Amino acid sequence: MPESGVWAVIVARVANGAKSRLATALDVEQRRALALAMLTDVVQTCAAARHVLSGVLAVVDDPAVQRDVERAGVIAVRDPHPGDMNAAVRLGLQAVQRYGARTAIVLPGDVPLLTVDDLAALVAAATDAPRAVVVGASRDRQGTNALLLRPVDVIAPAFGPPSVDRHVRAGQAAGAFTRVEPDLGLALDVDTPSDLAALCVRPVGPRTAALLERACFLAPAHS
Repeated sequence: MPESGVWAVIVARVANGAKSRLATALDVEQRRALALAMLTDVVQTCAAARHVLSGVLAVVDDPAVQRDVERAGVIAVRDPHPGDMNAAVRLGLQAVQRYGARTAIVLPGDVPLLTVDDLAALVAAATDAPRAVVVGASRDRQGTNALLLRPVDVIAPAFGPPSVDRHVRAGQAAGAFTRVEPDLGLALDVDTPSDLAALCVRPVGPRTAALLERACFLAPAHS
């Protein structure tokens, strides 16, 4: 059974302009398809983590994506202010509080290497502290690719690089047990062509792998 009251809050960025920093490598439709594939893998990983999570909620910026997420059995809420990551996170945190969340794990939708073990590691890292902030750092250790908050409103979200230090300082100021987890699978997010190149040689989720292969980023396997 999962620890009572642990919810994932996924913030999706799929609509117009998604992944604009990949414009030199992918056209608009390819970028949207990649963002949607990564989100799908993140949602499915969270949905499979029944022994870790009590529930999953996604904040989405596109009505078609909302329908996709809901078909996966995940609660979806529309983002009224696309482009403001922290506003979207606050919206998601407020929503899961209404569902009884006592702990939240905030995730962006572009971490396709996320595993159920990553989610379990974040919860374990918080120990049994009544107030906790655990930061899953990006591979450069500057950005926040996961943020565990207990209680849900223990600190205000402060995403946007370099956010690791901001979240750590906020956690310490709030008197919370505060820890950084730098080496989880979710450390690779995909914002730049170099991130995309790194993704192409990693064991990504099924939807992302299929897209990469179709787009010729990955050579098909040969026997």
